[in-house]
Amino acid sequence: MKEYPSILGPDNAPELPCIAFRKYDGSNLRFAWKRGKGWCQFGTRRRLFKPTDPEFGCAIELFQDKYAAGVEKVIYDDSHFRNAAEVICFCEFFGPHSFAGAHDPNHSALKAVGVTHNDPKDVVLFDVNVLKKGLMPPRRFLDTFGHLPVAEVIYEGDFTAAFVRDVREGKFAVGEGVICKGVEGPAPHGIWMRKVKTLRYLEELKRRFASDWQGYWE
Repeated sequence: MKEYPSILGPDNAPELPCIAFRKYDGSNLRFAWKRGKGWCQFGTRRRLFKPTDPEFGCAIELFQDKYAAGVEKVIYDDSHFRNAAEVICFCEFFGPHSFAGAHDPNHSALKAVGVTHNDPKDVVLFDVNVLKKGLMPPRRFLDTFGHLPVAEVIYEGDFTAAFVRDVREGKFAVGEGVICKGVEGPAPHGIWMRKVKTLRYLEELKRRFASDWQGYWE
């Protein structure tokens, strides 16, 4: 099952039009639909998991309830998916107090700020990959799945130094930051992405992880 690509920080990004989506503070999960099998494979960014998984198993039911039927309807109705053997939905999984991929209240990053519970959990769809076609360009993703509760659009416009500064300084109502996606050349290989995080999130990383904070930054 295809893994989601790593996303660079803002340095050396093209100053081109982009769509910036809210960056939800959680874990990147994959949900695979296969023709003739339906929703049959589930994974984190690096490993597969089953409904019995103690940390991520509950995400399967969350996805089934929130997205499975709506996405499958698009697969059958939209010509972009005609004859597609596999479609992978990428979602962020998180609870109200998740932080830097930590969800368990017993994790030191949550205990450090007095978290005693982290429910209810949620999943938010932010990208879709079609086998042999790749990730959908951001505008097409929104046009195709925008009727579902997908990742929130924060900004549309050029990716500029001023925009990066505004994100950093908290001028947008985001906690962790944004994921920016644009197209330079033919899609899907022309899709470029950058992440920009807020200075407030940086300070929280330093507070909770001390000398290990760099591993959770950009």
